[in-house]
Amino acid sequence: MGVQKITFDGANVSAKQDADLHHFLFSNEIGILRSIKTEVSFTLANNIITFSEGYAVVYGRLLYIENNTTVNVNPDSSRQGLVVLGVNTATNQATIYTKENAGSYPSLTRDNLLNTNGLYELVLCAYSKTTTSVTLNAYSRLLIDTPATKLTSLRNDIRQEFNYQRKSLTTVSSGVYRFSVNGSIEIDQSLMVVMVNISTSVVIPGAMLFINTGSNTFVTYQVGSSSFSMLISYENNFVTVSLGNTTHRITALFLYR
Repeated sequence: MGVQKITFDGANVSAKQDADLHHFLFSNEIGILRSIKTEVSFTLANNIITFSEGYAVVYGRLLYIENNTTVNVNPDSSRQGLVVLGVNTATNQATIYTKENAGSYPSLTRDNLLNTNGLYELVLCAYSKTTTSVTLNAYSRLLIDTPATKLTSLRNDIRQEFNYQRKSLTTVSSGVYRFSVNGSIEIDQSLMVVMVNISTSVVIPGAMLFINTGSNTFVTYQVGSSSFSMLISYENNFVTVSLGNTTHRITALFLYR
């Protein structure tokens, strides 16, 4: 027992250790790698499914499916089938084979290869067959995106979730403005940015209006060297903003959600 060197000269690293670390680096994901080679694409002709080249990772075990790898499907009965990549760490083998079942897809063996030796079956494609034909079926395969792709997707999701709208203001009186919202939830889940006299920005979490009884709140803003109080209140789908000086004006108001 003790410390075993891994990334050292002359170190003897086992496949299991290497797989554990790759599993971590792949964020514990299992599947076919996107955007490299042809992602193990496939075609069907004369009851033969042909796969193009690509890479897969199963619990950190890296595998390369060679171009023009073929699997024969025998149309001898009416069944639903899967072509699977079986990774068996107990026998140290990786093979591609079919599994079939009448009426529905067959069950898969998916042992946790991180904690024990066993078998994990990764689906490469799905098909249906009768006594006369074989047809490819749509099937949601496990696919792994690159970190850059995931980051871009996350950024787009954030941009879609975090949007803003400029509200049209109605002047109630000098220094008092009002705008409409789609119920209290819209203002409660928003950040309100009030532009006072062009040069002053005031940021107010909409939820502040509903902390105290009365659906209103006060915030302090500064114009020049002087401080003023701003009253924001909500009632019947309208938000009213009252500035601390009747000579002040709101030049723009935005809601960020």
